[in-house]
Amino acid sequence: MRVIAITNQKGGCGKTTTSINFSACLHFLQKRVLLVDLDPQGHSTCGLGIKTPKGTPTIYELLSPIQAVPPSMTQVIRSLYPDFDLLPSNAALNALEEECNFMPNNQLLLRELLARIKAQHARYDFVVLDCPPNLGILTWNALNAADEIIIPVEPSFFSLHGLGKISETIQVVNRSRSVPIEVHALLTIFNSLTSFSQEVHDEVRAHFKTQLFRTIIHENVSLREAAAAGQSIVQYAPGSSAFQDYLNLAVEYLERDWDRKLPSQELGWHKVFQNHFAPRSMPDGILFQFSNKTAATVEIAGDFNHWVPEPLVRRSDDGLWQKIIRVDMKTFRYKFIVDGEWQVDPSHPLQKENAYGGLDSYVELS
Repeated sequence: MRVIAITNQKGGCGKTTTSINFSACLHFLQKRVLLVDLDPQGHSTCGLGIKTPKGTPTIYELLSPIQAVPPSMTQVIRSLYPDFDLLPSNAALNALEEECNFMPNNQLLLRELLARIKAQHARYDFVVLDCPPNLGILTWNALNAADEIIIPVEPSFFSLHGLGKISETIQVVNRSRSVPIEVHALLTIFNSLTSFSQEVHDEVRAHFKTQLFRTIIHENVSLREAAAAGQSIVQYAPGSSAFQDYLNLAVEYLERDWDRKLPSQELGWHKVFQNHFAPRSMPDGILFQFSNKTAATVEIAGDFNHWVPEPLVRRSDDGLWQKIIRVDMKTFRYKFIVDGEWQVDPSHPLQKENAYGGLDSYVELS
């Protein structure tokens, strides 16, 4: 069970949006996910359409040391979809800071709770923690419970100003850990049309280097609409570019997870993405892949997009390029465009002659 904290001491950086949609896309990729709302504002809870009226047990009752009879896990954990659960919160969580202020080991409450969940309730592949936008006891609990953190950074002057504070916090956390917490950074609410956004991108890359995800979450009205509808982007707009952004993030995260050598009973993403580059059916789309270390650009065109080239995303320095495309046809032709040169898919042997005397790669779906 891998625990991921989505955290930034600064608000307005897309933290809750990322918590919801990153979790939903991990689930979309057939992972078992628990999303934990650690923010007393309860934005992940209401952003997924869950209501917690007065008297409803939440994570507060599971963490509070003054509960005479704490509720059971099953009373609190909400099932959103099979293998995708939520541990909700509400304003009652504000009381935890005062209750635990002088309590010994008050920064380990969440770690102990997750250990109980792992032992008693269910086995999850990933637990995602949506943290509050401050460095109070809830965030410290998250940092002590997490195996790694994702820091959403939006393109603003204040985000750049806060990078030093984030680094200081991580250093303090690692002093008390036997294994240092892994750090990832993610650019969010990104507007590629502004030069300042690119300046922020360069600054964040210089600060985080390889810890920065190659995936960028672009500013998109669909994300706000999905939250207002109480849904993740997976349910609300699976054909949107916002969905593609978060799906790309989940895929890139799982690539990084390969290095930690997932147990053999896992799906085995190293086999899916590294050793088998032919088109692969996935939920709601086809994964196209191409391997080329020297290419500057790789695009794909085919029957499914009216032969209008669209770019693949470079996933690694080893030259792995990927794209998930929704395909509503059982048979189709396609080609890759590598640095402007059209070519068939070298990893897919099935080909057909086209009307111009050349060859196209050809797929027949069962």
